[in-house]
Amino acid sequence: MTGSTGYVYLHLDHNIHTAGDLNTLPDRPPVLVPPPTPSGSSAPAATTSSTAPQGPPINILLLGSQTRDGQTGQFGDSNSTGSFGGSDGTDLSDTSMLLHISGDRKHAIVVSIPRDTLVDRPTCPSRDGKGTIPGEQRAMFDASMSLGGPLCAAATVEQYFHVRVDHFVRLDFNGFRKIVTYLGGVEVCIPPGGINDPFSHLNLPAGRQVVTGDEALAFVRDRHGLAGGSDLARIEMQKMFLTSLITKIEDSGTLNDAGELYQLANITTSSITTDDALGSVTALLDLASQVQDVKPHDIDFVTMPTVQDQIDPNRVDPAPDAEALWALIRSDQALDGASTAATTANSAPTATATPTPTGIGTTPSPTADGPTPTGTPAQGTPAQGTPSQGSSATAPSSGIATDLQDRPADADICSNLPASNPYAADGS
Repeated sequence: MTGSTGYVYLHLDHNIHTAGDLNTLPDRPPVLVPPPTPSGSSAPAATTSSTAPQGPPINILLLGSQTRDGQTGQFGDSNSTGSFGGSDGTDLSDTSMLLHISGDRKHAIVVSIPRDTLVDRPTCPSRDGKGTIPGEQRAMFDASMSLGGPLCAAATVEQYFHVRVDHFVRLDFNGFRKIVTYLGGVEVCIPPGGINDPFSHLNLPAGRQVVTGDEALAFVRDRHGLAGGSDLARIEMQKMFLTSLITKIEDSGTLNDAGELYQLANITTSSITTDDALGSVTALLDLASQVQDVKPHDIDFVTMPTVQDQIDPNRVDPAPDAEALWALIRSDQALDGASTAATTANSAPTATATPTPTGIGTTPSPTADGPTPTGTPAQGTPAQGTPSQGSSATAPSSGIATDLQDRPADADICSNLPASNPYAADGS
């Protein structure tokens, strides 16, 4: 390593903040490893995947923080929900996605977890390190990070959905805006009628638009400009934004230009918080090398199926098919049930009953006060509050009945858009 290269590594390493060791979590789900090589042969074991396995699948919990602490700038009035400045002491994960990178390193699934999903949160060390946060049943998923930091959010995924989290990455408002601005903005598609949000003052006409800076942040956070003011509708816009961002990075050549790549790396590393194992340039480069062959058409963005909670209409529960989705992730299978090389490593699979898919979908539903997302169960179908216990290594071969709102990363950005909210441009 040359002196200049060493300086770059040290500088970027210094940028990264870390927030805990995932190996300290108790009762972790098993690791998956590639199928063993047949006796007497150097060739990999046969799988139904089109490519040989390269290693265990990798699950990375991506957390978008809504904390105002230390953030600058605002969009809308200082007293509105569009304000990004100030300090409120919280660190809710308004955006939560689990990135699953397959064992063959050719496919990826990104699962959005609605922020208002009710879960059983485990006991966690407090975010400020000064005590312990007791476990809680029927707790909002996004509160796990606010109370116990990213490590608690990861523990909640592991204990409630029985999916192992190998790494986590947290990004705040400032970091998001800096990255999007450096890239020159991202093209998005606005539903017919446009977005006219009287709360954040985000006003965008229908059709293709390039958003950057505060406007880009307001766009991915917007609910009130979408029909029903729903987080589920917002998730669809976030997925569209990310697919466009992937295309922008791939087409721009940024990753092939050393100078531009360094600038992007400098901004990114100074904007993220990771687990201890991922908190170095060496670890990040190793991860990048393992996903370099994953192409946009092999990345699927989906939403965890949910139903409206029977007690609180402003909250959602995992639908029966949520367990089927997590079973696919646990066993490293594609959404259609095809294997991408999965074998349970450090423990025997525990048989678990997967709820029978009932074709339940989720649709944004307006609420009395508007700000929280809901899901709507099928007529006469009870909401499902708790995934089955235990970790299953067997996934349904026929895929999942529920519409997962699947958006491939190379999909047209104007496809499958949620409806806009019929606010007038003046907010009336």
